[in-house]
Amino acid sequence: MSVFRYDSPLMQFLTKAADLIWVNILVLICSIPVVTAGASISAMSSIIYKILHNEDIMVTREFFKAFAKNFKQATVIWLILLVIEGVLAYDFYYSRQIGTAFSEAMKTAAVVLFVLVYALILYVFPLQAHYYNKTKDIFKNAAILCIVHPVRTILMLVIRAAFYGLAVLIVLDYRFIPLLVAFGISLPWYFCACLHMPVFDKMDGIDRNGNKIAPETYKKESGPEEETEEPESDDADEEGSSDGEEEKPEA
Repeated sequence: MSVFRYDSPLMQFLTKAADLIWVNILVLICSIPVVTAGASISAMSSIIYKILHNEDIMVTREFFKAFAKNFKQATVIWLILLVIEGVLAYDFYYSRQIGTAFSEAMKTAAVVLFVLVYALILYVFPLQAHYYNKTKDIFKNAAILCIVHPVRTILMLVIRAAFYGLAVLIVLDYRFIPLLVAFGISLPWYFCACLHMPVFDKMDGIDRNGNKIAPETYKKESGPEEETEEPESDDADEEGSSDGEEEKPEA
């Protein structure tokens, strides 16, 4: 088989790399206003899900489709997380200025809480992009996944920390900054998705290639196939959700 055939491993690798580069650029552009970063990350999570399942996608069209669909809820989630992380960062900075024994305890607590909240972020946006749920349930489900899958969570935190460290080294040498523009956001999210997506697949009842092996209950792209306890309404929209699915992620 020719290595240049569309279905060859080399061409599939190059296609995925090109998709990750382009979605990284789209995220950077759409995150410039800052408040839209949540919707950008959510849209990227949707694209990465499809890349992992070897789906043929038109990245630009599907990115902006997911961006628009998830904008309201993803923006609310992003602002909540931004405020929390901002407060914790300020607490850390303020405690360093005081220099007392109590401030040292405050600094340690701020760091621990910051890491825990960041662990939630690694699950929150993929959950928001992939499932119908109220905002409060997305946070609850993300916390459940963090607790039930501690090894996956720790590995994802290590991946993000490694990429942040690499990013700092790259910034120190401006010649490598194009690497950040190409892969700085999408690549670490791709590796993290490799860890949490099998959990999603198990809940969805599909295999690694996206083939159904059990009835889907809440896959976002196809929409809910059964009525849930809460019908679609303006009240549901106010909660930032298109459906009232209440079932929680399981281990």
